Amino acid sequence: MFYIAQLFGIIALVVLIMSFQKNKKDTLLKYQIFSSLLFALQYLFLNAISGCLMNLMTMIRNLIYKKFNDKVPIIYLILVIICMIILSLMSYNGIISLLPTLAVILYSIALWQKNLTITRITEIISCSLFIIYNIKVLAISGLISTFIEMFSAIIAIYKFDIKKLKTSTKEFKN
Repeated sequence: MFYIAQLFGIIALVVLIMSFQKNKKDTLLKYQIFSSLLFALQYLFLNAISGCLMNLMTMIRNLIYKKFNDKVPIIYLILVIICMIILSLMSYNGIISLLPTLAVILYSIALWQKNLTITRITEIISCSLFIIYNIKVLAISGLISTFIEMFSAIIAIYKFDIKKLKTSTKEFKN
């Protein structure tokens, strides 16, 4: 089962990387929804039920966010979070099993709000939680994927937030 899980994870990683190469948000979300399904299967084969369920909830969240095009009513965010908490309680297997739930809830809120700086910072926090979880459940390709996502978020923070801050500070001094 371990090798089957890793195979699903590798395919999910490839699909996720392909999603970042898409220029339309709709297409990017379709790829990421499929990637979440494959990661859910990876966690299922590793008997990491919390990770599996949170990836399935990520799929549902992305479908909802895709439908509303950046104007998701707060009731949907609340419903998704409630479902995540219920599934987390049902699959509880020690404190480590709560990490994917916390990561996905934080990131769902970050995606819902409009400040991209907060979204990027939250991505790093969520990735940190998933790194610990992936190590614990031996999701090797999930771990690699999480590091890539975290590195990408760090680059984006530098590119869009830190450089912009430096530029505006220089302009203010002049």
